[in-house]
Amino acid sequence: MLSTEKIRRAFEAICEEAEKLKSQDVPDPVKAGLALIISIAKHQNDIRDAPRGSCRAHGEK
Repeated sequence: MLSTEKIRRAFEAICEEAEKLKSQDVPDPVKAGLALIISIAKHQNDIRDAPRGSCRAHGEK
């Protein structure tokens, strides 16, 4: 089993790599998919069925 810190760092790395790809010249559907991957990795939860606007960063109100 991975430690919590290793898992956190893995999700952080996923966000970083997806951001790099998103900044390249890729089609809009690919950018949308990458944005979804980033959101899932940041929340570390499957947010695909969450109502729009219901996902907030920690400490955000």
